[in-house]
Amino acid sequence: MAFPNRRTTDAGMVTGLLVGMFTSIIALSALVFDGARLIAARAELEDHAANAGRAAAQEVIDLRLGSERIDPVAGREAALRYLELHGLGGDVRIARLQVEVALSRSVPMTLLAHVGISQRRVAVERTVWVIDS
Repeated sequence: MAFPNRRTTDAGMVTGLLVGMFTSIIALSALVFDGARLIAARAELEDHAANAGRAAAQEVIDLRLGSERIDPVAGREAALRYLELHGLGGDVRIARLQVEVALSRSVPMTLLAHVGISQRRVAVERTVWVIDS
């Protein structure tokens, strides 16, 4: 049995589909773009943390006494000098022949800011050991 007053056209369906697809593409683009910025910021911070640790590890003392260690004061100053030179601040911990550097930074979001995510915090921690080979 057919319904005589029923419309058989799908007018407007394509518009809704296109709006949904466009919104999804914009959201995915925002995630990819700002996600790539977060990954790049993390890689940059990891490099700086490792380099600051290496700078601190250059301050080895007591080599001739047979109980070598990193000078805690000079090592910390060297690491903080490196970080300051690159406009960063962080935490440096030194124990015997080991240096730990922790850094964090806020990364502003570009496209995700339009949906209320204005920034994300990226934090890294790197450890450097002095090895006698």
